[in-house]
Amino acid sequence: MIDPAKTDATAGADAAAKTRPRSARRKFQFVIAAAVLLCALWAGGWFWANHIATERIAAMKADFVAEGGVIGCDAESLGGFPFKFTLDCAPASLELPSRGLSASVGALEAIALLYNPGHVLASVQGPLALKAPGDLAVQANWTSLQTSIRVGTSRLKRFSAVTDDLTTTISAPADPRLPTAARAKHAELHLLQNHADATALDLAGTVDGFAATIPGAPQLPDLAAQLYATLPGALPELRDGHVDPLPAWLAAGGQVKLGQLGIDIGGFLANASGDLSVARDGVISGKVAIRVDQLEKLPDLAELLHPGSRDRVAQILVPLSAFLKPVQVDGKTWRETTLTIKNGRVSAGFIPLGRLPPLKLGNAAGVAGS
Repeated sequence: MIDPAKTDATAGADAAAKTRPRSARRKFQFVIAAAVLLCALWAGGWFWANHIATERIAAMKADFVAEGGVIGCDAESLGGFPFKFTLDCAPASLELPSRGLSASVGALEAIALLYNPGHVLASVQGPLALKAPGDLAVQANWTSLQTSIRVGTSRLKRFSAVTDDLTTTISAPADPRLPTAARAKHAELHLLQNHADATALDLAGTVDGFAATIPGAPQLPDLAAQLYATLPGALPELRDGHVDPLPAWLAAGGQVKLGQLGIDIGGFLANASGDLSVARDGVISGKVAIRVDQLEKLPDLAELLHPGSRDRVAQILVPLSAFLKPVQVDGKTWRETTLTIKNGRVSAGFIPLGRLPPLKLGNAAGVAGS
């Protein structure tokens, strides 16, 4: 005998079972349709942005050519779909005959991240051939050269450049004081917006295995150096995509908050920190705390730089040692003192140590004072 209650229950279960797959299929179809729509919108947006980027690059080239410049790029391609834009150019070159400037590299690759506007990465392959006014010519090569730049709405956020195994040869008939060759095992430069002051520029750099050949000077031992400093007022707002920090920095007082300048050359170690200021004529003033180690190596280094200076430097070190107090830093004993710089004249206490030459600031001083 058939039980009507069981029959109704079975029929309801069958209907629910048929409804669930149909509902799940609809949800899955909706997800697929939404994903296809998003992909289509993303692809459309990428190609639209690619078109805009192509137009802007073409406009920049046209402006450069209008100034008399010449841009060379034998194998140019713009791609990177779907998450970035890439510009490849090999080899790449530019010339500006009116200013006596030309440069070429083996290859250039620039990458703009679509999901991070304002961030551009670049990789450059050597060799570099550079010619500048004054018959300055530079030949350089490296195993790796990477750069990164981040720009906010109105100011530079960060610029970084990192290179390995850099070698250069320099020809500068107009200035025989410049090195004729230089090399570095590793070098980094970072320019950052200060986190507490949007108008201040943080400067950080390091170099390892650096050596230079200077005409008429003996070969110095390899040098390693680290630098961290803050320059208040040196990060003005971008104007038409350009920024000139030097006049703005001088107008703000030319201050240098020196966090660290560390040097290791021939076993002689030195670290400096303090506050400095640079006048519009390039003259330096301020106070700097100096820590040194292996001070006995300094006369020999001075002799390499200026033959005949060994005895004089050794004589200065005798009274100077009285002002050097021992300090423990990271388990190492250093000798420390404070140097006073007044209008370029350097002294430790009442002992004069010499004079710092003024910095060459070019036209920046006049621009800052206007």
